[in-house]
Amino acid sequence: MATPLAATIRAALPAAEILWAVDGHSAPALANSPDVNAILDATGCVRGSFQVGALLRLLAVMRHGRFDVTFVPDRSPVLALLPMVAGVPIRVGLDSHGRGRAHTVRVQPATDRHETEVYLDLARAVGMRTADPRPVFVPSASDRGTAQRVVADLDGGGPLVAVHPGGGVNPGMVLREKRWPADRFGALALRLTRDRGASIVVLGAVPATWRDRVANVAGELTLPESAAVVERCALYIGNDSGMAHLASAVGTPVVAVFGPTDPRRYGPVPGAGVAVAPRERSVERLADARGSSAVLEVAVDDVWSASIALLDGGTRPPGGASPQP
Repeated sequence: MATPLAATIRAALPAAEILWAVDGHSAPALANSPDVNAILDATGCVRGSFQVGALLRLLAVMRHGRFDVTFVPDRSPVLALLPMVAGVPIRVGLDSHGRGRAHTVRVQPATDRHETEVYLDLARAVGMRTADPRPVFVPSASDRGTAQRVVADLDGGGPLVAVHPGGGVNPGMVLREKRWPADRFGALALRLTRDRGASIVVLGAVPATWRDRVANVAGELTLPESAAVVERCALYIGNDSGMAHLASAVGTPVVAVFGPTDPRRYGPVPGAGVAVAPRERSVERLADARGSSAVLEVAVDDVWSASIALLDGGTRPPGGASPQP
């Protein structure tokens, strides 16, 4: 969701050298980025898994790099302090509940705005014209070759649909309450194959009931390869997870199932898809979502209706047809 910020900085400062500090878990999401010159390894510098040694190594890199400006799209006071201690003169970042006092340009993050727009507010605060809020990801030729092999035998004339039942687990957070039950994904997939002639590509755990027209590539692909597979699909269906944003980044319409989290902040950006969520059950803080059963309120029919609306109104090619560059 922060990749539009990189695109905005690149458009405003085309000659700048842009380095992105990111942990190893998330680094593949920046693979082949047209807007980032290099990646700084920030493994161990993520909220929930701070490691003193890792923070000191990142600090040393920042001091040595003599950066002119830092943008910190994070609410952590620890990550706000690093650029100050490193001597960066212009420090633009989020100031949530006073945690960003170390920034020289502080942005108050609104709780009712999409996270992508919150990150873009950092660029707006220094006078930059913002880019398209859709996430950015460009699969490599190798990734697209892998995707072609995955879907080669799945062109049955109907739409090719990617389904991802997982999510809710990463180094900074574990929130399985985001997950819609796997058997409901299974019922939806079978209905798509039966009523729409769809072929299904499954990313993640596979229920035992999924048999017809299913290519199971769970655990077999890298993140960029998964993105290249999704790029070839007419539709992506999954939980509130990073994979849903990656699907948006390659231009595939997204149906994202939400439970306790707020689709206004974490759902597909306008024009990228739809969020299917229970009414008035979202929470402001992720910590308050523990034990929530809100996702169970989303029925198969709800997700089916959203999926059919996008399939019937979408512009992506069916089956294994080649996507447009």
